[in-house]
Amino acid sequence: MKSPVRYRRQIPFFYDKSESEIQEDPYERYDPTVIRQSTLHLCDHLWNGYPMQAILDFAKGHLPESPVNIAEIGCSVGRWIAEIAQQYPNANCWGLDYSYQMCRQANDYWTKGTSLQLNLSNRGFSDLISQEGHHIPNLNFGLAKADQLPFEDQSQDLLLHSFLLDRLPKPMAGLKEFLRVLKPNGLMCFATPLNFHQPEHWSTFYPPVKLYHSLSSIFEIIDWKEGIKILEPLDSHGNGIQWNCLGVVARKK
Repeated sequence: MKSPVRYRRQIPFFYDKSESEIQEDPYERYDPTVIRQSTLHLCDHLWNGYPMQAILDFAKGHLPESPVNIAEIGCSVGRWIAEIAQQYPNANCWGLDYSYQMCRQANDYWTKGTSLQLNLSNRGFSDLISQEGHHIPNLNFGLAKADQLPFEDQSQDLLLHSFLLDRLPKPMAGLKEFLRVLKPNGLMCFATPLNFHQPEHWSTFYPPVKLYHSLSSIFEIIDWKEGIKILEPLDSHGNGIQWNCLGVVARKK
């Protein structure tokens, strides 16, 4: 694995993200972005379950038996990779995100055991939300770009990502980078709402059959499931955002 270019509050930076880049990045805003992600991924009791569980369930049946190296790209506050690290305590697990604030929150909660405390009165919850953190010894978090991963060639058994592909400036560059770091027969599991931000990405990868052809040119498609419904809750009244996701499991050829 490549050495970090620097550290910030114990978070390794594998890309030298400048202060101006941090200030311009909306995902670096603790309030509301990190709070929103923390509420979504870490506060199941508010929503009577984990809102993203359907994605984890889709991938669960395809996970390898005894992976050595596992990484989630675009890990946000680390929920998925944390569950995987607990499931495979002997695996070396990394959560990577381009947002320092996301990495810091994930590291504080999942590895340092820092309790989560959130004031969600602006979402209709009257009490201060408090949850005890975790100490997962085989889990690490770091800042990196999806198309410049710090892993060596053919080093990873399993790559995970969700709500990432349609956010990448160059989706194919990201996919080729994932291919580079996967071991032969390594697996990639991901989900995407296909909510592209750039017109050229809509024309290149939508409808989903276009993405299928792009993916199948470099991966072997193991599973392809359209119509995974995710309701992202917004407040105590039950308002939310409906996401219509595609789930994919692909193997390196």
